[in-house]
Amino acid sequence: MNKGQPLQLDALLPFGLTADGLLVLGAALGMFLIIWAVGNIFLERDRFTPRLKAIQERRAELKGELVAARRRKKMGNADTMTLMRQIVQQLKLLQQHQVDTLQQKLTQAGYRSKDAIIVFAFAKLVMPFVGLGLGIFLSGINWQHPFSTDEATGWLILLGLGYFGARLPEIIVANARQKRQHAIRKALPDALDLMMICAEAGLSLAAALDRVAHELQRMSPELAEEFSLTSVELGFLPDRAVALRHLAERVDMKEMRGMVNVIAQTEKYGTPIAQALRTLAKEFRTERMLRAEQKAARLPALMTVPMIVFILPTLFIIVMAPAIIGVMDTM
Repeated sequence: MNKGQPLQLDALLPFGLTADGLLVLGAALGMFLIIWAVGNIFLERDRFTPRLKAIQERRAELKGELVAARRRKKMGNADTMTLMRQIVQQLKLLQQHQVDTLQQKLTQAGYRSKDAIIVFAFAKLVMPFVGLGLGIFLSGINWQHPFSTDEATGWLILLGLGYFGARLPEIIVANARQKRQHAIRKALPDALDLMMICAEAGLSLAAALDRVAHELQRMSPELAEEFSLTSVELGFLPDRAVALRHLAERVDMKEMRGMVNVIAQTEKYGTPIAQALRTLAKEFRTERMLRAEQKAARLPALMTVPMIVFILPTLFIIVMAPAIIGVMDTM
């Protein structure tokens, strides 16, 4: 391009691509995004089917316990699970006093399979070595002089990745548990309102839980799963209080423990359950509103640092630049 000639769009495009071709590609991309968006609107994702399968497996397990014919459930490939189980048993990675605690944590995170604890123990064994291997690849340590002062940063990267690999299974489980509890806490007031309506209509506790689980299966599949399991346990276990206690242990939230205590007291003393559920739903909805207001009140403090770092320098440049340019022109 010669000096003084206006800049042409074709000069900026890759070879073989013209302005008309660019417009055609943009139109094709736009049509693809529109079709994809409309398809996502009309496409219904059934997230409850896998959870319903887990509930049916839990029903079969409870029934098998009552007739003393327990069956083992398999997760994933049988050969892989057998190998993992053998390694965990040979190295004695799981102590007896740790099994119950780990199983409860995995259940609260949504991992209900009995083999989940084997996978967790195997991951705790393997992931530190994976982190160390990745650290050796990324640290760039000179192994001819590994302990020189210049390699301190490499050793920090190596040890940090090894520690992160050791902690990664626990981080994943804790994150899944936190997300699950947040979803259940968000949907619990609406679930209590539905339970109150079912109780006023004359449904039993198990039938009300089944109905609420069916209504919530798309909005909150986590809470629907817990209510369905509790309904199954209410039908199979001889003591209803045990089924309610299992619900409180699986969720491990103060809101769920409060609901379980209220239901147990209403069954014990014969008080109306609908009024108790109405009061609980109102209280939980108020707490949800207070949490939202608390997050909104934190926004000014959180926005202070971005404003200082990004907005104020730009504002100073916009305000001061014309004056500085004017002074430089007059000099």
